[in-house]
Amino acid sequence: MIEKYQPSWWELSHLHTRYDLVIVGAGLTGLFTALFYKRMNPDSNLIVLERGYYPDGASTRNAGFACFGSAGELLDDLQHETMPGVYSRLEARFRGLERLRFEMGDENLCFEQPGGYELFTDRTTFDKVTENLPLFNQWLEQLSGVERVYSPVTFQDYDAIYCSLEGRIDSGRFMKALIAKVLDSGVVIRWNSKVINTGPNNVELDNGVVIGTNKILLATNGFTSDLVPDSEIRPARGYVFVTKPIDNLAWKGIFHYDCGYYYFRDLPGSRMLIGGARNHDKQTEETTSRSINSKIKSHLIAFANNILKLPEGWVIDQEWTGTMGFAKTKTPLCKKLDKNLYAAAGLSGMGVAIGTDLAGRAAQMLTDESDNLS
Repeated sequence: MIEKYQPSWWELSHLHTRYDLVIVGAGLTGLFTALFYKRMNPDSNLIVLERGYYPDGASTRNAGFACFGSAGELLDDLQHETMPGVYSRLEARFRGLERLRFEMGDENLCFEQPGGYELFTDRTTFDKVTENLPLFNQWLEQLSGVERVYSPVTFQDYDAIYCSLEGRIDSGRFMKALIAKVLDSGVVIRWNSKVINTGPNNVELDNGVVIGTNKILLATNGFTSDLVPDSEIRPARGYVFVTKPIDNLAWKGIFHYDCGYYYFRDLPGSRMLIGGARNHDKQTEETTSRSINSKIKSHLIAFANNILKLPEGWVIDQEWTGTMGFAKTKTPLCKKLDKNLYAAAGLSGMGVAIGTDLAGRAAQMLTDESDNLS
């Protein structure tokens, strides 16, 4: 049982504030929601509470891709969803990236747009995806005004589809700039402040502190079920590693494989970042645990050796996992859950692309106090 925290006279007098809004989660969605809500409500008093020393989910633990969906992923989605639904999500991702760049500026993101490649080792799959490129190019031309965004090519002797609008960012530099921007707006951020319970008018931290508030937003993505046990948002662990410098590195750019489940890119200093493959043990990866799944790691090492054919003797220098949150249809949740309790979560591995847009919707929802905006 957690011992209740008893604030002092001085704390109650000057530090123990009641807030108009408490946002749980200082990742991309939570921070942008705070920023947008403060703009809409400049006199409001709000705080962002983060469980970790850094954002604890995926915002600083991702691969730094600024993408909206490979052609293979779009075709795979069409096997399970309606065409309007897939297009609507593509549009949300594309517009979300535009809004992200507008809000932060390319310099703060270290944004680059060299285009990206989706690799194929199965010719039949490649041919099926290629057959659908006219449709996907029509969609992207409607959104961007650019013709033939997707085109079939060859890369390192593999069949590939090039996407001319794919980009990448430096996730650490981006989040550092976003945190500074939010603090500068007058929003309070508290780190190492894990919320363990929510009530109609307060939240309780794991150190016994109780904070009063009029409204609560859960921007907790993969951790949402910790506070809402029956939540439809499921956690999904993603594994990433970075190699030591590789001489004469052949893979320079942004790459996807296997409907986007594998992803890799070069980093400064001739290093490779490689991640994904959770589809090989999906059920085990539905967890918030930070441990590394040896099965997934083995798949990625084999991929690096057998498909990428990295030179003999390459070495992993760094490895980590991050926690994503997946909604039932890859479309994020943005709605009221209970009295004074709201959620914006379930970014389904596309937080960089749709987090800013979701935050805008959440800020508007909280301002309007509407029951549904999903």
